[in-house]
Amino acid sequence: MNLHRFLGSLLAGLSLAAAGFAAPGTFAGKVRFEITTGTTTMPMTYVIKGQLVRTEIQTPNGQTAVMLIDLAKREMTMLIPQQKMYMVHPLPDPAAGAAPTQTQGSPPDIQATGEFDTILGCKCQKFTVKSGNSSTDIWAAEGMGVFLNPAGGGMMGRGRAAPRSAWEAEMAQRGSFPMRVVSHDAAGNQTFKMEATAIDTTTPDDALFAPPPDYKKFEMPAMPGMGGMNPFSH
Repeated sequence: MNLHRFLGSLLAGLSLAAAGFAAPGTFAGKVRFEITTGTTTMPMTYVIKGQLVRTEIQTPNGQTAVMLIDLAKREMTMLIPQQKMYMVHPLPDPAAGAAPTQTQGSPPDIQATGEFDTILGCKCQKFTVKSGNSSTDIWAAEGMGVFLNPAGGGMMGRGRAAPRSAWEAEMAQRGSFPMRVVSHDAAGNQTFKMEATAIDTTTPDDALFAPPPDYKKFEMPAMPGMGGMNPFSH
């Protein structure tokens, strides 16, 4: 996949996802994940400090995509390390309505299983979400803060401005932080897996949530559905 197309997918997906999240938790630190969709596995680093979030993901072609979220300012910044550039995009106003889910009109079946597991020292409750012909098991921790899924756009087979999946919407509503997510189709085949592999409770430096001083700002037109033209569409 072209890097610009990939970044456009991330930007659209995160912009929708960040529209209606719960208040931040008490955790400040870094969580590393491995995300597997199909035969592709991507490492992701997720950094949280209050209402600041940084996601850093390695694209399948080995390049890096970085998103900085400031929920207090309702602002998202995309870094492009390969070009030493950054772009700032306003987040939708949550008062205008939360981001839609894939299951509008047909609420997903969400169950707390009563099972618990400890993942990297965090007590996680297991939930099962059934939506349509698919099912997802989620082991979620409390008090970790917001979770925005940067792999939720085209890399998971959804459109650039796709709605959130049922499990993302449920975790957002609960304010729970997924440490392990496994999805299966109707035949029982695994279609997606995301699992935390390391956690660092060192308080992140504020510099991680701002563009490096040698990066040049690029003024970006609005994304599809928000007016204007997507600069990553070509």
